[in-house]
Amino acid sequence: MFMKQMLMRDSKSKLMEKFITGPDFTVINGGEYAADPLTEDVTSQASISVNFKEKEMVILGSQYAGEMKKGVFGVMHFYMPKEGALSMHASANEGPDGTTTILFGLSGTGKTTLSVDPNRSLIGDDEHVWCENGVFNIEGGCYAKAIGLSKE
Repeated sequence: MFMKQMLMRDSKSKLMEKFITGPDFTVINGGEYAADPLTEDVTSQASISVNFKEKEMVILGSQYAGEMKKGVFGVMHFYMPKEGALSMHASANEGPDGTTTILFGLSGTGKTTLSVDPNRSLIGDDEHVWCENGVFNIEGGCYAKAIGLSKE
């Protein structure tokens, strides 16, 4: 459910078409099951493995939902340059004149706060792609951190 709400999705007809032809990429989250550190290239009980040939990602030993989000972002880092596009860890907004502002920063450094401007439309607050046609948000919304905030 987390990923269904997190990422941009095709229309229902496109999703049904992909259901018949197969998904673009499959994320298998078995986070409650530990990875076997005796497996080749696995060094701990947590493992996030990507197979680009099979277009699959397997998450083991981590129940942090963000592993799926960051995993998909990593996959975008692989595919987007092949399309002449740049995936970015940044927030973005658009002015009334169509100009785009991109704000780069690590998690928790204020990208969301800085990108929310009453005079500009928010494109998104975390993960974007910059291509020939402009900037688009990989995620399906804005996920501002609210832990520890008070009304004041």
